[in-house]
Amino acid sequence: MIVAEFTVVPAVEGSLRPYVKAAIAEIEKSGLKYEVGAMGTTLEGDFDEVLAAIKRAHQAVLATGARRVVTSIKIDERHDGLSIEGKLEGFR
Repeated sequence: MIVAEFTVVPAVEGSLRPYVKAAIAEIEKSGLKYEVGAMGTTLEGDFDEVLAAIKRAHQAVLATGARRVVTSIKIDERHDGLSIEGKLEGFR
């Protein structure tokens, strides 16, 4: 089980909203637990499933018309259990 935060940054002029919406739509399709934040999206799940979902989100931004996109990923993995809620416990 991992928790990963990723940020997709399209190199475009104007609003990023359509590109972010396309990325989030792919995350929703994954069925993984996720949380959208002001500067990135956090996912939890199986390592391969999370990375596959991030890849699809990255590709969705390109498919929306961005000619270039940079995706940054941070991964936290624990073998004794990990969740978004656990990481945020005491902060909400």
